[in-house]
Amino acid sequence: MDRKRFGRLVQLILALVLVLLSPIKGKATEHSGAAEIQRLFIRLSISTLKEAPPVEGMALDLRGEEVELSTFRGNVAFLTFWTTWCPSCKVEMPALQKLYARYQDQGFLVLAVNIQESADKVAEYFRAKGLSYIPLLDPRGKLARGLGVWSVPSTFILDRRGVVLGKVMGARQWDSPEGHKLLELLLADQ
Repeated sequence: MDRKRFGRLVQLILALVLVLLSPIKGKATEHSGAAEIQRLFIRLSISTLKEAPPVEGMALDLRGEEVELSTFRGNVAFLTFWTTWCPSCKVEMPALQKLYARYQDQGFLVLAVNIQESADKVAEYFRAKGLSYIPLLDPRGKLARGLGVWSVPSTFILDRRGVVLGKVMGARQWDSPEGHKLLELLLADQ
């Protein structure tokens, strides 16, 4: 068995052990289709938070104007922290683009918060990669630190109320059958 498969197997076993030892009691269980959402969280290695208030905070748009994250409530959102130099981000961001292109008309947003890089660099990266979701800036890393982000990419899955349902450290292949099913369940929950 190669190292990559072995690592995935270990990750899956650890996730299953955690679920068996402590049932998930986070906000994801309050949604319709909660059992299926839990299964998909395990499959995608998404951590749930026991108590999570709606996400608050400010970021900057590419013009340097402040954007309050609460203005995006009413949508299911992936709040993703990333950098242009991150190899895993380069893999994940095109998958997020595919997901966004398919579900944006149903109330899905990707809020891509770049940590400590310039607006010009972020704009060029988005142009070069053909990304059309929302680029935001966290020039001093204050928002990232406030949410406990210590590695990139890190993604928070937010429901329509802006409440964190789950947190992902590291890249995921969001444009997968599991990613689509999870998003469809979350979007169906009004």
